[in-house]
Amino acid sequence: MKKLLFAFATLLFVACGNKVQQEIAEEVTLPKYELLSIEEPRVSADGHISPGQNLVYNIEIDHPLQKDSLELIQDYFIKKGETDFKGVNKIIVRAYLKGTTVHGTPYASLNLVAGKKEVIINEAAQEIKELSKETSSEQEQVKEVADPLVGTYFCNRTHDTYVFKTDKTGFFTIQGGSPSTFTWKRSGGNVTIKYEAFGEQKLKFDDKTKTLTEKSESFGTLVFNKQ
Repeated sequence: MKKLLFAFATLLFVACGNKVQQEIAEEVTLPKYELLSIEEPRVSADGHISPGQNLVYNIEIDHPLQKDSLELIQDYFIKKGETDFKGVNKIIVRAYLKGTTVHGTPYASLNLVAGKKEVIINEAAQEIKELSKETSSEQEQVKEVADPLVGTYFCNRTHDTYVFKTDKTGFFTIQGGSPSTFTWKRSGGNVTIKYEAFGEQKLKFDDKTKTLTEKSESFGTLVFNKQ
């Protein structure tokens, strides 16, 4: 009987030790990030999540990360998502570089679809960050902006962005795309921007509402709000 109890106690001790080691192994130090928002999947009346529904975590990181560091973040949010939303099979983490969230272009998209993981890095996001940094520096140096048009304009409908700089240059970013630079001039409410490759485009500016209006062949009238 004593031998049996000793053997049981030994097994219990080993099992507890293995559990502690497993818990320690699972404590991985994640790269620094900030959770901005969560886009939850819709749940049906019977409590099930449709396979087509996405669970999206939007996060912000201070600087570009290597793929292995992004994978650590991805694994963490996959585990969290599967725990919080039973049955979800599409988990996406959009990692934005600090200060570029408004442009709608994540530095990395960490995707889990039907059990398959994928890490997609968009190098153009770094270029957007550099352009945004230049714009911020110029705005800090200029105490009084000569032209009220100068600034960043964001469209809530398409998630596209216009940035107008004090030196009469700027850039336009389609969500998920690379920025296109242009020069600009304004006469009253009429704004003309000129791309090197695409030619001229006309916009309307309203200084009272701080909005920029674009006529789009695909989407009709688009309104960009000053940020």
